[in-house]
Amino acid sequence: MNLNQNRPFNYQEAFDRNIGWLSAEEQECLRTSCVAVAGLGGAGGYQVDALARLGVGQFKIADPDTFEISNVNRQAGAFKDTLGRPKTEVIHDRILSINPEARVDVFPSRITRENVDAFLDGVDLVIDGIDYFEQEAKLTLFQRSREKQLTAITSCPLGFGASVITFAPDGMRYEDYFDLQEDMTEIEKKFALSFGLSPSLLCLKYIKPKAISFETRRAASVAPGLMLVGALTASEAVKILTGRNPVCYSPHIYQIDLLTYRVRHQYYRWGMKSPWLRLKRRLVFMFLSGGFKKVPWMTLPQAT
Repeated sequence: MNLNQNRPFNYQEAFDRNIGWLSAEEQECLRTSCVAVAGLGGAGGYQVDALARLGVGQFKIADPDTFEISNVNRQAGAFKDTLGRPKTEVIHDRILSINPEARVDVFPSRITRENVDAFLDGVDLVIDGIDYFEQEAKLTLFQRSREKQLTAITSCPLGFGASVITFAPDGMRYEDYFDLQEDMTEIEKKFALSFGLSPSLLCLKYIKPKAISFETRRAASVAPGLMLVGALTASEAVKILTGRNPVCYSPHIYQIDLLTYRVRHQYYRWGMKSPWLRLKRRLVFMFLSGGFKKVPWMTLPQAT
């Protein structure tokens, strides 16, 4: 029997190795902060894990799904003995196994206009881990976060890399950065989101056509990219919750690719609305669609 299992949990001792990179005062900020994480799959699982190991003391977590065998290659909560279990239940237990003192409020459903206010009530920071293909839920989360004056972070894996964008409540809107237009189809909106998360295409040398299929709702992903999502998100969260470093809010975007040793930190004054980026988006869409064919929805109006 491991005698350590019978010892009372001690927060200061558990997170003592953070001190030196964090001050005792900053650690206490994390302990008393509440972070809402919507979506607990590939991105959300690692985001929660990194935040819990930093010592964040309060969470609100939301996800309607259960773990499946196809999640094992990339999702932090997917193990042989968690298959078939609700993701909220597994991640709830995972947080408490790291920090038994943590408070975790569970929302076992997707984010909707009916439940988003309850989900965001009393939180200090919002993190988007919602499935890439759930466009309406993402938009609802970011719009209501802005209305409630909450900072919201989105981070996306792409191959062996990832990107992170932080949206300030008084900065560029989510839908403006991604150039989401009302007359777009759902596939068009999803691709606009994909492109806006990785406009530099650092993975272009090794990405394969059909890596993303909007029709079958399949996006290829590997664990290193998703682990990087957790690291990028948690690092942004530390800056926001403790106030220790300046934050580069949208339309800034930070991208890194571990396979090609490439890094980009860029500022897009008009988000993805510039004529050049709209043209680039069209070309990338055609490449990932398997051929250079006409894409009538992509026009090139002047940026506004």
